[in-house]
Amino acid sequence: MKHLHFVARHVATTARTRLATVAALGLGASLAHAAGGHHAVDDATILDEGQCQLSAWSERERQGNRTLYHLEPGCRIGPVELSLGLEHQSENDIGRTGNVSPQLKWVFPLHDRLSVGVVAQAHWQSEALTSLHAAGSTLLVPLTWHASDSVKLHLNLGRDFMRHAPGTTRAGAALEWSPAAQWSFVAERFRESTFNHWRLGVRWMVTPDLSIDLSHARGDHGRVAAWGTLGATWAFDR
Repeated sequence: MKHLHFVARHVATTARTRLATVAALGLGASLAHAAGGHHAVDDATILDEGQCQLSAWSERERQGNRTLYHLEPGCRIGPVELSLGLEHQSENDIGRTGNVSPQLKWVFPLHDRLSVGVVAQAHWQSEALTSLHAAGSTLLVPLTWHASDSVKLHLNLGRDFMRHAPGTTRAGAALEWSPAAQWSFVAERFRESTFNHWRLGVRWMVTPDLSIDLSHARGDHGRVAAWGTLGATWAFDR
C-alpha cells in the first residue's frame, strides 16, 4: 500500500509538473508582437487612433510534434491598444490545449526616434479544450530605437508570472531592417520559459494594410525543437 501511495503521488506530481510546463509554454507563445505579428520581441509602437487590426499565424515544429494556431483581434482605444489572443495548441505528448489572453499596451515617446511602452497580459488556459482556468500573467517593457529610416532596434525586458510554477524572465533583442517599402527582415534573440531562442523572419507588405510574415526559430543546443511560423496581419479603420 505504501508503494502504491508513492506511485500515485509521483504520478500526480508529474502531471502537475507537465501541466505547469504547458502553462509556461502557453505564456511564452501567447504574447502579441507588433514587431512582426508572431515575433517574440515586441516593439514600442501601437496602432493609430481609430485603427484596428487582425493577426493570425500558425506554428509547426520540424518533427511535427507540436502545432499552434493563433488568432488575435485588437483596437486602439484612447491612449492604449487592447487585444485578445486566442490559441489552439496540439502536442503529441500532452494533447490539445487552448489559451485566451487579453492584453493592454501603452507606449510613450521619449524622443522622435526612441519610445518605451508597457504591455500587461493575463492568461487563461484549458487542458484538453475543457473549462478555462487562470494560468498566469505577463508584464513586459518594450523599447524601440529608430537607428535610421530603414533600421530599428527593439529591446524587451519582462516577467511571466505563472499560477502553478515559478515565474520566469522574459527578455530579448531584435534588429529590424526594411530595405524597401514592401519588405522587412527581422533577426531576434530572446528568452522565454527558461529557454533561449533565436529567430530569423521576413515580412512582405502586400498592401499598406496587409502583411504576410514567415520565420524560422530554434532553441539553443537543440533542447527545443526548431519550428516555422506563417502569419498575416490586416489593419483597418473602425
